[in-house]
Amino acid sequence: MRDNQKNNRFAIVMDVLEISSEELSRACGVDSSLITKWRRGERKLTSRSKTLRDAACGMLKLDKRNVLNEYYEPYLQEQGKQADAMLAYLLDAELLGLAPQVAPPKRQLTGRYVAQYRVYLGEGEFRRATLEMMDYLLTLPPGREVVILCHGRYDLMTKNLPFVLQFIIELRKALKRNARLLLINRKGYSVVDTAAFTNTWLTAHLKGYIRSRYYEGVLPGDLRYAASIRGYWAARVEEDSEVEDNLYTEMHTDPRYTRVVEQMCDEYFAKSKPASQYQFLENPNGDDDNEKLWSVGPLPAWDEAKTAPNGNYNTICRVPGFGIMTQKEFAEVLAGDPPPDMPGYLFSKSNHFAPGPHKIILCREDVREGLQKERYMHKPLSALLHRRAFVTRDMLAKQLSRLVDEMNSREDFQVALMPKTAFQKLQTEMICFDGSVSAAWLQDMSESVFADDEATSGSFHGSVDYTWERLMAGWKRKRTVISQLKKWLNGQELDNQDEDSVIVKNWDVLPRE
Repeated sequence: MRDNQKNNRFAIVMDVLEISSEELSRACGVDSSLITKWRRGERKLTSRSKTLRDAACGMLKLDKRNVLNEYYEPYLQEQGKQADAMLAYLLDAELLGLAPQVAPPKRQLTGRYVAQYRVYLGEGEFRRATLEMMDYLLTLPPGREVVILCHGRYDLMTKNLPFVLQFIIELRKALKRNARLLLINRKGYSVVDTAAFTNTWLTAHLKGYIRSRYYEGVLPGDLRYAASIRGYWAARVEEDSEVEDNLYTEMHTDPRYTRVVEQMCDEYFAKSKPASQYQFLENPNGDDDNEKLWSVGPLPAWDEAKTAPNGNYNTICRVPGFGIMTQKEFAEVLAGDPPPDMPGYLFSKSNHFAPGPHKIILCREDVREGLQKERYMHKPLSALLHRRAFVTRDMLAKQLSRLVDEMNSREDFQVALMPKTAFQKLQTEMICFDGSVSAAWLQDMSESVFADDEATSGSFHGSVDYTWERLMAGWKRKRTVISQLKKWLNGQELDNQDEDSVIVKNWDVLPRE
């Protein structure tokens, strides 16, 4: 059998029936050449094909020995009709060889059902299993939740960026089907062991698609991960010195096994707590001039035992804000109102920035608009202060001038001007001091997050680093940015309206699916 036929369910059924393409063509009316392409794997099976269901009906018609029952029966309860169940089997390419049990019985003492058991050895196979889990999720009814116990070894994901990006792409597909992901993490990870926060991952957290909880305790033996899709599937990842990379992964659809993992997930869920840093700034009821508002902390005071929040500063924001704005400028924005309980580490200490690398991503159109108007409404500050907060043109100009001065004097100080169309696709804004403190929010101001633990802040920092690398060269080329900012500060080209190129419109921080 050819390589592209080994996992071809269409070919499997035809071999079981012992029929030719011409025989199936006569039974269903589908052109024999198309059937041959399906059988050889030269034409992908797809639900958009109007003739594939006819082929499924033809297979049932030719099944004189009733050998196809075990293939389509697991799908019959959900699909209702034999032809639809047969079609579902042909299209469901996950965990090939046996059909997954779509609705496992909670308790069954007699009869039979179809289940599977698969083993993956090594780190590469662990990643394959993770992606197959996401593919399998797409075959299930919408709205499923995946619960993952993360007992250790986050490095299995973070040290392989192509895998992380592919996982995020698969996650986006699952979110379109209203899937949810619950991570139950063991407390105490270092920045090396933490989950990777791309902008898409962070956005999914803020929108509630991914939830995080934390438990305190020691590692449960050799177990590193346990995962469950309730009623359908379960998996375990363990350390095993006898296999490649010391890593053993197993997956099941047998309900006798999946219930054991479900109970384990329930046990750790009961002993865990929601991550306190998420939704630290919550969106309260009510609004002011249709602006969504945040309720403020108080934010925690700085723990002197931790690394000071200076240097290694990254930000994605429409115009300069926290980390760039001084406390004196913030007092001007308050215009005499009593200040909220905001810690000093969120502000620049003076006209000069802290030592260490800086990556600052600004929105081109918002910066230009702020220099055109007498006052620019700063939306994050407005949400934080529960009123319309404005940054004057002079204040914004001073901040931008400081950025230009630093860019001219320091190699590690970088600023990007990102087109608005592309900027909006990030969906989030954030500030982060590597390994110490971070804040992020959705651009529509509906949800926000504050984190002061090393692991999460390190993830935010890595997310901005990755986004920076993905930016178009012209948006971040230092001499181009300095030249453009100087022109705007001198009142030149402020009225120019740049047309978005195809590159800008198609830009995405992730590779195309």
